[in-house]
Amino acid sequence: MSAKVFLISYTPDIERVCASAMRSCYSIKAAHYLYLDKEGFPDREVKRMIKKALELGHVDVLEHGSLTFSIEGVSRSLTHQLVRHRIASYSQQSQRHVSVKKDTEWFVIPPSILKEKGKFQLNGKVHEMEFAEFMKIIGDYYVSLSEKVRKEDARFVLPNATRTNITMTTNPRELRHIFSLRCDIVAQWEIRDVCWAMHALCYLIAPTIFSTLDPPAGSVEESLENFEIMKRIVDEQRNLFERAKAGEIVKINLEEMKLEHKVEAFVIKK
Repeated sequence: MSAKVFLISYTPDIERVCASAMRSCYSIKAAHYLYLDKEGFPDREVKRMIKKALELGHVDVLEHGSLTFSIEGVSRSLTHQLVRHRIASYSQQSQRHVSVKKDTEWFVIPPSILKEKGKFQLNGKVHEMEFAEFMKIIGDYYVSLSEKVRKEDARFVLPNATRTNITMTTNPRELRHIFSLRCDIVAQWEIRDVCWAMHALCYLIAPTIFSTLDPPAGSVEESLENFEIMKRIVDEQRNLFERAKAGEIVKINLEEMKLEHKVEAFVIKK
């Protein structure tokens, strides 16, 4: 089961919104006049203003945009890291109200331990088994407990590997900060892969804002190589997005990217 990232909502003309806000600081005109005046404030000037903001570090103007992601099928290990980015709003699937189904793919397996066996001692005997086998025991135990006690108590036996879904809303400035940390090669593999998918979707709808990658990731050769691959494959699929009708779901193929596991990326066209 692959993780899925859906960009379900975003500020239309997000770069024009941010650039109009920035330009209004140096103009007698309010931002709405600039936003509507596509002749006096053309798209090329919008791009120039965004690039200038990035070069000068005046990235507060990027806070006028908003993006909402629905992230599916990731571990709670990932979400524990993600919610540390506090300039964002989150809504996460509840383990108190949503039961884990033992016969489904309810947990994430790290690639490094896919076929590894671990040992543990029970009743004086040493047992050896693969990760998936051990998760099945936990799943059976959880289901048995949840038939006797409240789910909010039974959930105490569930591990960080448990799959979950989370919704996240934040602005481009914070996303650039998140990508600078989580797209770094030293970031944990799962959140790094998911953030690359998020970055691809951001670059699709705001190519000027997300045209660069800040340090520390932006100072690492391997991260920069993946960043260039990401931009190329998104640019190659940009026409597909531009031809889509409002409300249509567009999938961005990320197979060429260097990811540790499969992550699918989708955007709902506004």
